[in-house]
Amino acid sequence: MKFQVLVEYSNRLRRVASRTEKVNIIVDFLKDLSKREAAFGVKYISGVVRQGKLNIAWKGLSELLNSRRRGLDSPSLFQIDKYLDKARSAKGRDKIRVLLPLFERLSKQERKYLVSLIVGELQQGAGEGLVKLAIAKFFDLSDEEIERAYLQKPDIGELFAYLLSKGKTAIETLGIRIFSPVKPMLAQIAESIDDVFIEYDDFALEYKLDGVRIQVHRNEDDVRIFSRHLRDITSHFPELVETARKLPVREFILDGEAIGIDAKGKPVPFQVLARRTTRKKDITKMQKQVPILPQFFDALYVDGDDLTGRTYVERVKVLSDIVRNKRHLTARMKPISKDDAVDFYTTSLKKGNEGVMVKILDSTYRPGKRGKFWFKIKSAHTIDCAILAAEWGHGRRRGFLSNLHLGVLDETGSKYLMVGKTFKGLTDKMLSWLTDNLPKYKLHEDRWTVYVKPEVVVEIAFNEVQKSPKYESGVALRFARVKKIRDDKTAKKINTILDLGKLSRISNGIE
Repeated sequence: MKFQVLVEYSNRLRRVASRTEKVNIIVDFLKDLSKREAAFGVKYISGVVRQGKLNIAWKGLSELLNSRRRGLDSPSLFQIDKYLDKARSAKGRDKIRVLLPLFERLSKQERKYLVSLIVGELQQGAGEGLVKLAIAKFFDLSDEEIERAYLQKPDIGELFAYLLSKGKTAIETLGIRIFSPVKPMLAQIAESIDDVFIEYDDFALEYKLDGVRIQVHRNEDDVRIFSRHLRDITSHFPELVETARKLPVREFILDGEAIGIDAKGKPVPFQVLARRTTRKKDITKMQKQVPILPQFFDALYVDGDDLTGRTYVERVKVLSDIVRNKRHLTARMKPISKDDAVDFYTTSLKKGNEGVMVKILDSTYRPGKRGKFWFKIKSAHTIDCAILAAEWGHGRRRGFLSNLHLGVLDETGSKYLMVGKTFKGLTDKMLSWLTDNLPKYKLHEDRWTVYVKPEVVVEIAFNEVQKSPKYESGVALRFARVKKIRDDKTAKKINTILDLGKLSRISNGIE
């Protein structure tokens, strides 16, 4: 398939709002893919590339976007994939040199599309969820069949390629396997302990850790560790390999977090811990600088037994029988009263954790799912930000200005610095108000975004401040969501970058 054909399919997706129509368009796309293109072609239509992050700075991408066109023949998807493979292996400016011959063959529209894929910001109102539905329709699979297949092959491209090669009956032979990572179960955000007690009766609380999600697989002495994105990170954590080998079972898959600890055994900020997953050399040196403590909280598979269909209570019992060093188990409790829960939450924060997890006792393990089974309650800060721009929404939010670009004042109070984006927390009423009022302050706009004068103020809740080279401010708000529109406040009275600096020190345990 030519790359231009993929772009045309994506444009068709962008023009329709109905989920059914989008699924039908993706099915047509799947029919046009060859077996050789299957694995990466499906990734493209879902909005990502097979190679993951290529780590190309925007300056380099801009250079590629503005390069001179030297050919009229659109490359094939196979050729695109090969170029991206080479770029992933290259370093620094070599990435641009590798990709330049490819971009010189692309039209303006194709270039924009490819850059959107590379940075993971394709806006077409269709992602992995709809592609999964399309694959189910393509092979005439039931909801249960596609979910079971997805559990065993969580890479959507590999799943389609497998079914295309083996046929739908091959699903029966799939099963949870050692060294085939499973997408981790996810949690929804709960606002408070009160909210949980109002809606649920039987649940447990666990410390919410600010670490690296790990999925540890073992078969005899062979141990591998996978990240939440299913990347093999074994080489970064040799001490965890040794810990896994000492557990009293032959094979298992355990879910947990690796946290970094300081000399007093207190968790270090995530950004300090992140050095362990980014450093490729001097691993032994990093072990001394950032010691790791595993915190296991779930068991998915033990000695041939798939535990994902069992309840949380049953899985925790198996886990406790395996992991006998209690320091390696996440702290948990079943609260008798709301006071118990609040005390547990407060203790977790004092120990340097993010908050607590709420887990329903009879819930099964649902890989890749975010439902009303696991919740996270984290300490939150609030600040007032000015809206610097807003992007047009997709799907249910089509026709509304949605994703907000947030800014705070610099230390002089004269310049606005961007500190992140968010579409979370916006109610239908807020969306309507913003769509009606933001264009009154328009400076300019492009196809996707309306840039505005900093006049509208919103109250933003967020969990922490993290460093970010993406923005001129040098920081970004983590898990930002809109609390309300502040029509009682002017943009000259919002928070400053100095305020964020103070909050950053507090959240990192410095103050």
